Amino acid sequence: MESTTPDQPQTLGETTRMLWNARGRYKRVLATAASLQKVVWKHRKILGSSDEQALQPLHQEVAASLATLFRDNGGAWIKFAQFLSCRPDLLPAPYIDAFAHLRENAPKAHFDDIQPWLKAQLGHDWADSFSAFNIIPMAAASIAQVHNATLKSGAEVAVKLQQPRVSQEFSEDAAALRLLAKALKPLLREVDVEQIINQLITTTERELDFRLEMAHMQEFSELPHLPGIKVPRVYPTLCSAQMLVTEWIEGKSLSTLLREDEAQAIPLLERLQASMMQQVLEFGLFHADPHPGNFIVTPDGDLAVLDFGAVEHVAAEDRQHYTALLMRLLGMGDGPLLPLFEAAGFGGLTEERLEKLSAALVSARQDTDTTLADNLRTLLDEFRRLRLVMPDSFVAMVRVLITVGGLMTRYQIPFSWGGAGAQPLNNAEK
Repeated sequence: MESTTPDQPQTLGETTRMLWNARGRYKRVLATAASLQKVVWKHRKILGSSDEQALQPLHQEVAASLATLFRDNGGAWIKFAQFLSCRPDLLPAPYIDAFAHLRENAPKAHFDDIQPWLKAQLGHDWADSFSAFNIIPMAAASIAQVHNATLKSGAEVAVKLQQPRVSQEFSEDAAALRLLAKALKPLLREVDVEQIINQLITTTERELDFRLEMAHMQEFSELPHLPGIKVPRVYPTLCSAQMLVTEWIEGKSLSTLLREDEAQAIPLLERLQASMMQQVLEFGLFHADPHPGNFIVTPDGDLAVLDFGAVEHVAAEDRQHYTALLMRLLGMGDGPLLPLFEAAGFGGLTEERLEKLSAALVSARQDTDTTLADNLRTLLDEFRRLRLVMPDSFVAMVRVLITVGGLMTRYQIPFSWGGAGAQPLNNAEK
């Protein structure tokens, strides 16, 4: 895969062009950075405090400013916010809450902009690939929009097109993000802001290459999924880094069905849970964003999985170590913690930190009303506060468990780890 270098323009002219094209977004970044300097002065007495409760007013103010910036800049900035809203291991709760309110409701690009883009992807005679192409997009998000079309063969397809200027704007915005990281550094001393920004840029860069999503879908389609789980077919010869052509799936999104007919949706949620646990624990290849909007309920009652931009691989040995550690931390095992953490690939371990973690876990278990999702969020929060270095694949696995566990709790479905003979968790463990 060709890699972009968003922070390394080739010439002075390229640098000037980037600054000019992005001047509106850069102005907002500079204005936000200036306002954050005032926040530094306002909260100077608590900067560097180890008391996270005392830091809440600071975090809430910074989070609100950043959420406004991300919303106003739009495009890839919304994608950045969504990435951060799923990372309680990286940021304190006020940021997660503020960014979670940002939704992918980008304006749809006009077909006059899309047609030259289609020519760039498929050639001047791009229309010859289709017998019909709906120029009005069916859906739009922060970086892409989806059109319904029909191939010459008669197959109905979904054409996911990256917004024409997204890649260019991403290159421009990566530099602005690194500037913002410098302004945030004195405000978020308990986290490595520059590392977070670099990880965010790398993750977004991967999602901008639709060839990776195509490969994920092909790999998923070859797995022995449970009955009633469907993965759309891909048309590789029509795909590129900025365009993905897949089978069109008729039906309602699971999120819509949950609003309209919750009773009908409950069995589908149970199937979603079973499928996700199979992916995480058996396949080691799992969809890393399993919210109901990414599932379509077909007229035949199948659950079709959409949007494979975020997919994670976890090796069998790592899955075993991660599961053993989680079971122990959730009170479903015993024995010393240190060997489990070391086997799972954690860093930053000290006896003092493990003692603090153990004390926090004992305190959390005293509340029998907590859910699995609550307990896992507490774990990630404690890991972050103690500055433990977590493997990325462990974090991805826990985030999926939080999402699935939260859904099950919301709709009063017992959580099960899956597998032969698995039992739902009782109230103390759920």
